[in-house]
Amino acid sequence: MTTPTRTDWRGNTYTIGTTVLYPRMSSRSCEITEGVVIDIWDAIYDPKVYKWVRADPDNPTHQAITGRDREPRVKIQPNGRGSRNFYRSDSRPARDENGEYILDARGFRVYEKTELKPVTLTILDNITVITP
Repeated sequence: MTTPTRTDWRGNTYTIGTTVLYPRMSSRSCEITEGVVIDIWDAIYDPKVYKWVRADPDNPTHQAITGRDREPRVKIQPNGRGSRNFYRSDSRPARDENGEYILDARGFRVYEKTELKPVTLTILDNITVITP
């Protein structure tokens, strides 16, 4: 099996293990985030189950699906580096044993560090490979 590859908007090839920059948005706020590619695949809209699924290279029905019903996907593991780090992507509000938010002396929520979750990108036009 060959390792899947894609090309960024500048013509640089990337594959699993490549460090890239990608845009991250919330509402009208946008930042650039750094991460490592952990998976690349094609997704197809399977009419039998009415949802997007990973394309199976051994399934002739999946291979016949083209156009708007097939799109590439890239999964990236963020490494915590970003241009703004808005909305605390690596932390969450702490809760007590009753599930209530823990507040500090001023009445603000206390945050605890969490693991960064991988993200799956469906729009790949803005991925930028970090070149040495």
